[in-house]
Amino acid sequence: MIVMLISALVLTLGLSAAKQATVETKIDTDEELLKKAFNTAESGVDYYLATNKLQYTTPDTGVLTVANVSTTNIGNGTTLSSDGVVTEGNTEVFWLMGHKADGSLDPTVYFSGSAINVCSPSADGNFKIDYFYKNGVNYGVSRSYQSTTNKCVTVAMGGGSNLPVLLAVTPVGFQTNISLSGVGGGNFPVQGEEISSLGQVGSVNTTVRVINKYQVPIFMLEGITSEGNVLSQ
Repeated sequence: MIVMLISALVLTLGLSAAKQATVETKIDTDEELLKKAFNTAESGVDYYLATNKLQYTTPDTGVLTVANVSTTNIGNGTTLSSDGVVTEGNTEVFWLMGHKADGSLDPTVYFSGSAINVCSPSADGNFKIDYFYKNGVNYGVSRSYQSTTNKCVTVAMGGGSNLPVLLAVTPVGFQTNISLSGVGGGNFPVQGEEISSLGQVGSVNTTVRVINKYQVPIFMLEGITSEGNVLSQ
C-alpha cells in the first residue's frame, strides 16, 4: 500500500509538471506569434507608405503571414482637434489649405470661414498662435499671444487677398487638448490619414494604428523662423 501511494504521488507530481511545461510552452508560442503579428502589422504600414498598396505579405513560408491595411481621412469637417493632450511648449499644426493625392499643396482648396475659434476644453490658459497665410506667390506669418476667454480665443483669417494656409497653436504655461471650430461656415481641409494595419500570423491577429498628418514643407518652417515672407516659385 505504501509503495502504491508513493507511486501515485510521484505520478501526480509528474503529470502536474508536464501540464505546467505544456502551458508555459503554449504561452511562449503565443507571445512569439503576437510579436510576429505586431511586426507584420508595422511592416504593412511601412509598405503602404512606400507603395500605397493595402496588402503586405511576408516572405515567411509554412504559415500565413499577412497585413491588411485600411485608411481613414482626418479632418474635412467643421471642427478639428489635436491628437490627445498637447504639452506646454509643444506645437500642434492644423492645415487650412488642402493637399493633392501625392501630398503636395493644393492651391484650389482653402478654409473659407472668416475666423477660427481655438479652444481648450479643460481650462483657460494662454496660446501662442502662428497664422500662416498666402498672398499671391508669397507666404507670410502672423504671430499672436492670446489668453482664452471662456476657454477660447478667436483668430481672424484676415480676408482680402490673404489665403489661409495653416495654424500652429502652442499652449503656454499649461497643457491641454486643442479644438478648432470655424466662424462663418466652411469646412477644414483633410489633415492627413489614420492608417490601420491588421497583422495576421496563422490564427493570431494584432492591429497597429498610425496617425499620418501632412508635413510642413521646409520653406514654410524657414518663413516661420524668420517671422517674414518666403517666395513660392
